[in-house]
Order: sequence, then structure tokens, then C-alpha cells
Amino acid sequence: MHGLGIRALVGVLACLLAFEAAAQDYPTRTITLINPAAAGGSNEAMKSIIFDRVAAALGVPIVMESRSGAGARSRPPTWRRRRRTVTRCCSRAAASRPRCRSPGRTCPTIRCATTPIVTLIGTAPLLVVPKSTPAATAKEIRGARARASKASDYGSYGRGTTNYFAFELFKRAAGIDVVSIPYRGSAPLLIALLAGEVDAAFEQPPTIRSYVADGKLRALGIASPERSPMFPDVPTMAEQGYPVSTPGGIVLAAPAGLPAPIADRLNREVNRVLALPEVRQRILETGYEPMGGTRDEAERWVRSGNEAWRIMTRDLGYVPD
Repeated sequence: MHGLGIRALVGVLACLLAFEAAAQDYPTRTITLINPAAAGGSNEAMKSIIFDRVAAALGVPIVMESRSGAGARSRPPTWRRRRRTVTRCCSRAAASRPRCRSPGRTCPTIRCATTPIVTLIGTAPLLVVPKSTPAATAKEIRGARARASKASDYGSYGRGTTNYFAFELFKRAAGIDVVSIPYRGSAPLLIALLAGEVDAAFEQPPTIRSYVADGKLRALGIASPERSPMFPDVPTMAEQGYPVSTPGGIVLAAPAGLPAPIADRLNREVNRVLALPEVRQRILETGYEPMGGTRDEAERWVRSGNEAWRIMTRDLGYVPD
């Protein structure tokens, strides 16, 4: 795996763009972007930075609707079944990760039968702790857990999500016994971290960047093969002796059967926006890495991520159907 390229795992967001139109008339009505996380999270920034400009080019409004958990629970409708197109930012993690219950048990797998459109952004989660936690490195978390007289916990979006698996990998590598406390998205998890309700979490850079800068949270490691240019002083988890690497991103995709002219136009418009210097700068300022590329590249990115998730879940003891 190299940086946040096409082999990176995806697990930040899944979204839906729903519209009713024949391919030759697209688009003729408002497009709805479904955010499968709680409102107020970092995903909403991508709507204003990227899709407001795409909406101007398409000549129709694009609105965002938050539906916590939509990326992991909904099966996308097909073009043929409903005579409408649903385009989805289907993460590779959502396409392949199991809805996990406990290790050693069979977990149903989401079959994301999609037409990938374009890779939007790349990212990797950071291991963060509240300022009240004295640990300054990942190894010090291990030591603190070993000395703790009470049960410890960490925050996640629930079993089967990216930050859940990142911490489970760390938990296994460090030999610590901690419990996952699930939250319905980045906004409520951030509140819990700041309040000290959980001891630690893996969270995405856009969510925690400003809080790390002002000292309210402390970043101890990043789950990617390389250090982030936005956090040059934060070592990778591997540098500290823990093989935890779950870089990710967002892929705009659609159910199988989407007419090629629509897919091609969406790809062109999004790539045009992603190439704008002011857009790239704003994405970098949020903590994400702007990407883009062809439809084939997006499909390869999803497929390689599926395989990486399959190996990760297998190694952790989860067996998908």
C-alpha cells in the first residue's frame, strides 16, 4: 500500500444521489446527497466544497440529508427496478465489511453492486485521547491500560466501521483489554472525547484537527503507512510497533445499471471541480487529500479495498457470509 492511493481502505462515508430522469435529460430535478452519519460531522464540509460547485454546473440544486447508518444498512435500488438513478458515494469498506457481532461468528456482508464514478478524497484516522489522559504515545496507552483499576473503553461508530477495526487491530497488537462504545457518527463521538466519556478513539483529521491544534485532544499515532503532511510530528502506528493501517476515502458510485452517459458526466463534473486550485486548498485545509481520476481507477480502488477489508476481518476472527 502506498499513502492514500488506490489501495487504501475506504470507510468514512456512503452517500446517495437520487434523481428521476431519462439519461438524455439528466438532470431535471433536485439531487439529494445522503450522508450516512450523524449531522454536523466532517462529511458535510465536502458537500459545500465539492457538490455546491457540481450543482452549479449541472443546473440543479444538490442537498444533503443525514441518515446515520445508511452506508452500512441500506441496499441501493437499481436503475431497472425503480426507473430512477441512485448514485452513491459507496466506500470500499461499506461494500465489503461485515455487520459484525463477535469474533468467530458469521457476519453478513454488504454486497455493494455499484458503478463507481470517481474517487473524491483520501484520509487516514488518528489515534486521539482527551487532554485529561496523560498518555503521549500509543505505547503509553498500553501501559496506562495495564495499570488501570477500572475497565477502559474506546469510542467508535460501531462494529464493522473503520475506526472500530482500527482500534481492534491496535487492541490485539498491544494486548490490551478495552471495550468499544458505539456512537452514531463523528459529531457525537467528538463530544464524548472532549468530555472524557471515552478514553481514546481513532478519528478522521477533519473532525479533530482544530481540537488537536488547541490542545483539547492529543494525537498519538496515525493509521497509515506514512506520516501525514498535516500532522508531521505524529508518528504512524507502525513506527510505534503496532501494525495498524486503515487509510480510507470516499468514492462516488452508483448502482449497477446506471446509464454510461450519466456516469461519464458526473465523473467529468466532479473531476473539473476537484482540479480547481481553491477547491484543492480547501480540501487540504479540512484534513483530507483531494483525489479524482477515471471511473476505472475508482473501480480498482473499491476492489482493492474490498480485498484488504476481507483480509483484515478474517485476521480479526470475523467471517463474512
